[in-house]
Amino acid sequence: MHLAPAGITVKELIAEYAGGMLEGHEFYAYLPGGASGGILPASMGDIPLDFDTLQPHGCFIGSAAVIVLSKHDKARDAALNMMRFFEDESCGQCTPCRVGTAKAARLMEAPKWDAALLEELSQAMADASICGLGQAAPNPIRCVIKHFPHEV
Repeated sequence: MHLAPAGITVKELIAEYAGGMLEGHEFYAYLPGGASGGILPASMGDIPLDFDTLQPHGCFIGSAAVIVLSKHDKARDAALNMMRFFEDESCGQCTPCRVGTAKAARLMEAPKWDAALLEELSQAMADASICGLGQAAPNPIRCVIKHFPHEV
C-alpha cells in the first residue's frame, strides 16, 4: 500500500510510488476508485486522481484504492470479478441490487456480452437501488463497454 497526494496521475503513482510496472508487464488499465469507481484504459492515465476529475469519464475516485491492470489482464475479467463481489456483498434488501448484480454477473460470463441488455439492467440498478452499492455496481460494466469494446 502506498499513500500519495490527491491530484497525482496513475502514471505518476506507478512510477514514483510503486516502483514501476513489474518486469514483463505493461500498463493496460486501472480502477481509479476501488471496485465501484470504474475502469479506464492506460491511455487515460494522465487524468489527475481527484474529486470531480473522473466524472466526465464515467468514473469516480471513491475509496481512492487504485488498482492497476497489466496487458496480461482483461478489463472484462476484472469487471466480472467485481460484479461477483457486489453480488456477494448485496444485503438483499432491494430487488434491483439483489437480482441485478446476480443477473449482471451471469450475463457477463457470456463470451459475447449483450451490451443493450447490460445497459438496461445497469440503468435499472442505478435508478432503483436504495444504496450506493447497487447504484455504483454498473460502473465497471459501462466502462468496459465504453473503453474496452474489443474485449466484449
